[in-house]
Parts: sequence; C-alpha cells; structure tokens
Amino acid sequence: MALRIAIVDTGVNPWHSHVRGAVEGCRIFVGADGRIAEDEDFCDPIGHGTAIAGLVREAFADAEIFAVRVFDKHDRTYPSLVARGLLRAAAEGCSHINLSLTVPAGAGTVLLEEACAAAIDAGCVLVAPQHPHWPDAQPAALPGVVVAVADDTLPPGQVRRLGPQRLAAPDRPRELALAFPRSNLRGPSFACTRVLLHLAREQGTAAG
Repeated sequence: MALRIAIVDTGVNPWHSHVRGAVEGCRIFVGADGRIAEDEDFCDPIGHGTAIAGLVREAFADAEIFAVRVFDKHDRTYPSLVARGLLRAAAEGCSHINLSLTVPAGAGTVLLEEACAAAIDAGCVLVAPQHPHWPDAQPAALPGVVVAVADDTLPPGQVRRLGPQRLAAPDRPRELALAFPRSNLRGPSFACTRVLLHLAREQGTAAG
C-alpha cells in the first residue's frame, strides 16, 4: 500500500520537475458569501507547497500526495481553513499530514485544536514547525502535534531528536539546478517536512 501524505499549504504544481507523479487535492477557501467552500483548484500561485512536495517526492518517489490548498494568492489563510484542510486530509486516508505553516492563537484556536485532535485520533501523524520568534504559534503548540525545529547546522539527510514530540532538521528545500542555494526558499517549514519524512521512514522500517 502506497504511502499517502497530505500537504496543507499553498497548493502544489503537479507538473513541476521535482513533483511529477500521483497528486490529488482540493482548495479550501472563503467564498463570496463568507462561508468556507471547497473546489478542486489546488494549483500553487506561491510555490511554497510545490517545494514541500519536491522534498516528499525525493524521499518517496511512489508516495501519493494529497495537496490541500488553504492559502490564497496573497499568501493568506485562517485557522478555520487550516482546520477544515486537516479534516479533509484525514478523510482522504492520509497517514501523514505536513503542516508547514503557522497561524496565531485567537478566535480559531478551539476549532484548530479540535481538528488536530480528530486527525490524530484517526491515526494521522501531524508535523508543524516552531517559528523561532513565535513559540506559541499554532498548530505546533497544540497537543499531539509533532514539533519541527530548524537547525541549519545539520546536513540535509540528518534529523536530531530533541524529545518525544520534538525533532530538529535542516531548514533547506530540495536544491534547484539553476539557483544558488541561498537564493532558494528556506526556513522552518522545510525542517517540518524533513521531520515528517524521517518519521515516515521510521514507521515504514518498524512495519517492515
């Protein structure tokens, strides 16, 4: 059975050279009437989710990727959209959910916490990054969510365990052939994906 990984992010470009393979998905957004809506447009106008998917494909070439786009073209989202995206990913049978994002605690805190709890109860592994200047940001601060900490001193393939639910990993995405390393995207969100992939490998080894 193929590994099924959800990427709750800016969307995914399935035709990118780093991503080509099985990609399904949806978009969760606020409709014109102010209500949460869903469609099949998981295209990525930002590029961040595609970079995350590139790391996933590099590690697991045959993985099924389910992209949940929760950001608009201006790179904005809300806790309620992330919560709905989480539940959608769990309903799609994703074993691992990559949450390379941070949202502030506030009106949507309870909704997001309940969604995380429901996904974890369904057997999903949730991983989110800890922002270096925003330690209380969600979903990393919520119960049961595995916390990823960026450590740019680590080589690309190394992950260091800091505690039962806390791991450190490099903050770099997959390298682009025509880009200088420092000009590429980087940050805690990529440490998040590297931690998630590490956990998926560990679970695969244990199951084998």
